[in-house]
Amino acid sequence: MKLFKKKINYIPEKFYFQRENKENYIIHHYAPHTFNAGDHFVVQSIRNHILELLPEAVFVPKAIADNRGWGSPIGLRGENVLFSNTHADAVIVGGSDQYNNWSPRISRKEIDFLKPPLFLIGLGVSSKDLNLEPYIKNKEFNEDIVATNKKAALSSVRDDVTYNFLKSLGFDKAINTGCPALHLFDSEFRINNSKNVLITFPFPLVNNNVENLKYKILVDVSHKLIKYLHDKNLTPIIVCHDDRDVNVAQYEFANEKIFFSNYHKDYFELYNNALLVIGSRLHATILTSGMGIPNININLDLRGQAFTQSFEFSDWHLDYTETDIFNKLIERTEKVLSGNLSMFVNFSAKKKEKQIVFKKFIEDTVQIIKNAK
Repeated sequence: MKLFKKKINYIPEKFYFQRENKENYIIHHYAPHTFNAGDHFVVQSIRNHILELLPEAVFVPKAIADNRGWGSPIGLRGENVLFSNTHADAVIVGGSDQYNNWSPRISRKEIDFLKPPLFLIGLGVSSKDLNLEPYIKNKEFNEDIVATNKKAALSSVRDDVTYNFLKSLGFDKAINTGCPALHLFDSEFRINNSKNVLITFPFPLVNNNVENLKYKILVDVSHKLIKYLHDKNLTPIIVCHDDRDVNVAQYEFANEKIFFSNYHKDYFELYNNALLVIGSRLHATILTSGMGIPNININLDLRGQAFTQSFEFSDWHLDYTETDIFNKLIERTEKVLSGNLSMFVNFSAKKKEKQIVFKKFIEDTVQIIKNAK
């Protein structure tokens, strides 16, 4: 299979081989390139922090895994390994739950052929429901995961659950930096002078009994929450991270404000000026935790549970299966509305600890990239 259908003649071949004369550092960044806003929060944080220390970095996006977005996924395998060998000064695999069924599909039989330094940044596990093991459909992928981590110059994970998952496979050198999206902003928790309460629910494709249950619970609790907020003279806004959620949100909440954008900066502005964020879009919770915006997460699977456990937030976040979930949401909302932010004090301390670890990880990454060129 050829990478291009026809030969590209307008770039001299010698351009790529005179690496010592290049003023920039070319970084191939393999990540989910979708219409989902959360993916872009993670990607943006990784790039921002590297660019602070390496402004000469030029990121070339590579759509990894099976997702919608910028064309078909390519993956770090086959001819793309050779392409990165020729054109890249470094390769990054970074963002989100890439250990979920080993989304990148990097093969242990091919990864050793990669020449530029490889970095795994902020990867995490997921599952199909609460209290389940990390989802790996093909157990042979575990060997690919271990081989990829051993090949990496540095490997970081977003939570303790992912660290323990890798350790159970025999790899114990991963660094728990927290999710990169947590470090995109660095603000203390505060109460904004705003009436906007953002409800960030994904509306799952209803294709099995578990998703039917999640869908029903999320929609039912959203309707009750919206009524409560209107009674409080507050403004609920349904926030969609994925364009596929918009039609469903419009159907379920026709008379309510709905927000969606293809631009991550629009989300930054919306979240940064909110009074409170409630919902099960984990990247919204993680992002606003860095912004200092009070939030309440509803855990749908291992991703949310792992974040909750890592930051000892079990008394604040809720599982979607929680008994009397609506009243527990209201209790937490009332605390925030009263100006009580004591529940975030311990979290803030842990966030600062992770931020130090993350920045050191990025510093080490940049130094290795510089030394390798």
